[in-house]
Amino acid sequence: MKVRNSNTYFAKERKREGIGMAKLNKKLYIRVFAIAVLICLISMTGAHVINTNFGSIEVMDLNIDDSNGNNIACTIYRPKTATAENPAPCVVTLHGSYDSKETQDYTCLELARRGIVAITMDCDGHGDSANYKTNPMDAFFMVTANPGSNFEDITTSPGSGMCDVVNYVYNSLAFVDNSQIGITGHSLGAKMANACLAYNKIQEYYGGVNQVAAVFLMGNQQLAVDGVWLDHLNYDPDDTPDSGDEIPLYYDVDYGVNAGKYDENNYSTPDAGAPKNFYKSDNARTLINELDNYNLAEGEAVEVDKIYKGAVQGSDEEYIRVLYTPTETHILNHYSLATTANLVDFFQNAFAAPNPISNSNLTIQFKWMFNTLGVIGFFMAVVSFGCILLTTNYFGTLTVKKEEEIYVPAAPKGAGNIALYWILLAAGAAIPASFMLKLESWIGGHLGEMGISRCLFGTKIWPQGLTLEQGMWTASAGLVGLVLFFLGYWLIGKKNGVKPEQWNLKISLGGAGKTVLLAAAAVGMGYAITLFAKYFFQVDFRLMSYVVKVPSSDDFLVALRFMPLFAIFFFANALCQNLSNMIAGRKEWLNILICCVANIVGLAVIWIIQYSVFIGTGVLKLNGTRVMLSWPLFINLCICTVVSRIFYKKTGKVYIGALINTIMFAIIACANTMTLVCNNWWF
Repeated sequence: MKVRNSNTYFAKERKREGIGMAKLNKKLYIRVFAIAVLICLISMTGAHVINTNFGSIEVMDLNIDDSNGNNIACTIYRPKTATAENPAPCVVTLHGSYDSKETQDYTCLELARRGIVAITMDCDGHGDSANYKTNPMDAFFMVTANPGSNFEDITTSPGSGMCDVVNYVYNSLAFVDNSQIGITGHSLGAKMANACLAYNKIQEYYGGVNQVAAVFLMGNQQLAVDGVWLDHLNYDPDDTPDSGDEIPLYYDVDYGVNAGKYDENNYSTPDAGAPKNFYKSDNARTLINELDNYNLAEGEAVEVDKIYKGAVQGSDEEYIRVLYTPTETHILNHYSLATTANLVDFFQNAFAAPNPISNSNLTIQFKWMFNTLGVIGFFMAVVSFGCILLTTNYFGTLTVKKEEEIYVPAAPKGAGNIALYWILLAAGAAIPASFMLKLESWIGGHLGEMGISRCLFGTKIWPQGLTLEQGMWTASAGLVGLVLFFLGYWLIGKKNGVKPEQWNLKISLGGAGKTVLLAAAAVGMGYAITLFAKYFFQVDFRLMSYVVKVPSSDDFLVALRFMPLFAIFFFANALCQNLSNMIAGRKEWLNILICCVANIVGLAVIWIIQYSVFIGTGVLKLNGTRVMLSWPLFINLCICTVVSRIFYKKTGKVYIGALINTIMFAIIACANTMTLVCNNWWF
């Protein structure tokens, strides 16, 4: 490969931005930044208007101290019709393992539109709730239908704080009708709802009050023993297995289950097979047969969406059971119109909704669109503000002074070199993807606290299991990229006169300091806008579970620990793309497109294999959770290419773009997942 000296490549850039003289188009960047801020303002304003139902719902943050003195962060959606004189039903919601309370905003909005008070909470170890320091398993309480005496004391925190929130609602909120308190959750949140119900039933047995009137599960299953649903809770007072003193406690509550037909984690049964056939299973029949007046026989299917009504163990009160089976995957439950409609349908049948509205009348799709718009505005703001800083006298020293300072790899010549170029590009896409799931499973398979895998707990250095797995993989992918980069240099570039000094990798100490400062300032500006959205409008920027939110202080410190892992990849990726893959003579948009595709094509193949087989057969070929939770990487791997390229063309170095990507994506990854207290420094 040889250095391209032609002025053709730089003509347009020089005319538009004055690259040759380092005179960047400050007015253009200011205009783009202004547009980005405007997009963010439209996002936060629109999301707020929808989130408050045009002012009819009051949304406010609420902090509750649990029985251990730890903070539980909540957000309450109170319809203005709910008053002490006119109390309303209430539903407490809880998110999944790797989410935070904001993921339940859509649920809360639609309930509150119907006059039902809704509260979304951060499970301990998530979001803004405090971590438990003595027992990390409190953050992932594994409950079965056969609990023992550990449920007797609320300090064990069954439901990871949900019981405390329900208790607070029951005793302290005058505008809530405490005879109509429901609980719901997605995935981990559904498991916690089961734990909360179990705790309340046991308290009732000891003469207390069952504060829960209705339970709705999304993406998880009824209390079970060895995967078999029981029509009652078995309570073991002495916590001695097989002692014969188990006490049956029946589910005299309204109960609904939302079982996605393509849920990767649940609803596969030996008798019915794939989740899409769950309605034909023994477990589904058990749900309905809990009612005295139903006795669905073996082989008889449950009628989906039907509200079954009846007594429980001869009770005077009528209860409902219902099974919904939306055509969706696990992760889509709490973002989809179908599941939200199902949840609304359930609670409007369980409770007397003060403002009943058809479950087909939803507004969450509009909030979803405004939230997504904010993600776009955030990235635009970070990049454009970084470009503005480059036009200042202080940071201007980082820009190129001559066009020759920008190394542009020449297009490979000859069939052999062309073939090698594409082989190396394909290898960079295929090799990391080939070991992603194996590496993540190896990391997650190591047991940590209480014999639980590292995929949940991580380590003391990196106390986020999912981020640790993905961080280790991205770092490994970066190392593979570096090997392939230098292999391409030895096989092609060196033979064509390319010298390493042409890559412009040398940087002074002062230049390095300015690079770090600029990257931090650019990302900081993006998060300043995000903080403004949270403080004044109580919204964040998100595309489903891809969330741009202000991190807690703990999560930010954790992100700093992960940044070295992320930096390996983003530096290597910037090096490979700008100094090897984006070649002269090819249109810029095509260069970027090819590099984006190269970044994501391996992951795309994994997804195609996984879901084509799953939809066709109902059987998962690959690890369900790890594939499912990898989807944000599609966004990161495309955005990082664009960011890296923009700043490379202005500075002739790969550092600013790589560092912005590192800081930005580490914070995004760490701010919206589970952080636990770990004892092990390593695996």
